Amino acid sequence: MVGRVLTGNGITHYGNGLYTQIGAEELSDSERDMLLQLCRQRLDWFREQRGEEVACLSVEKPAASAITPASGARSAAR
Repeated sequence: MVGRVLTGNGITHYGNGLYTQIGAEELSDSERDMLLQLCRQRLDWFREQRGEEVACLSVEKPAASAITPASGARSAAR
């Protein structure tokens, strides 16, 4: 699962059923947009190579708690 890999690599933290991006509160809106664009490009490349669906994480501007929910459904985020 993507969330498990990101957490294992120190990019996210998992707790209370939610994934939190470490340092998300420090990103500007333009940095957050760039990160989302890079993630979408990588997912598109992966789909082209593998021809498989992949689970996607929701990337939104963090609330005061900086918690971003993970999508449980396997779908293409666009």
